[in-house]
Amino acid sequence: MSPRSWVCAALITLVMAAADARALTGEATVVDGDTLVIGTERIRLFGIDAPESNQDCGDGWPCGREATIAVEDLTADTSIRCEGDTRDRYDRLIAVCYAGSVDIGGDLVRRGLALAYRRYSMAYVDHEDEARQHGRGMWSGAFVAPWDWRRGVTMPEEPGTVDVSSEGDMLARYDDNDNGSISCVEARHHGIAPVRAEHPAYEFMNDRDGDGVVCE
Repeated sequence: MSPRSWVCAALITLVMAAADARALTGEATVVDGDTLVIGTERIRLFGIDAPESNQDCGDGWPCGREATIAVEDLTADTSIRCEGDTRDRYDRLIAVCYAGSVDIGGDLVRRGLALAYRRYSMAYVDHEDEARQHGRGMWSGAFVAPWDWRRGVTMPEEPGTVDVSSEGDMLARYDDNDNGSISCVEARHHGIAPVRAEHPAYEFMNDRDGDGVVCE
């Protein structure tokens, strides 16, 4: 390939990558603590999991409703900017969203109104550690992690006993590095690669192309 052809190919690749990314700006409608709508686009906040709208935490505190209210307050009367390039199984755009200069997801985690969604990203772990240290929001008492609550897990008896690093024994079994996710190196080490969507370990891995198989 000639130098000119190589440059043209590189430019085309960059343009295609830019086309895949979505940058949305506009007024947002709040669905719950981690879901917004801008125009016709439904958006799931990247890297966090907020309690469900009807979820209560310790002493009957409506933590799910409080998380929703917090997002409503952040997004009221202001234009929201969301940036993302992937979609989840429900065709929602996965994006980092900002109210002015405030990262909405990061702000929720720092206030204890959402958890770092370690299955998909470690981006907000420091925010979560800060909330836990200061006993903010959900960390002020007992609660069930949103991903466990959706599966019917009941309230723990002691404050702060929630296991935020996993959704069961599967992660502990294969997460040799103890970093809250399973890498392909670890999957191959344990003889479970390629990991398909029906395998429990798939839940803790990043399927970048969305084909239901990782570590091919």
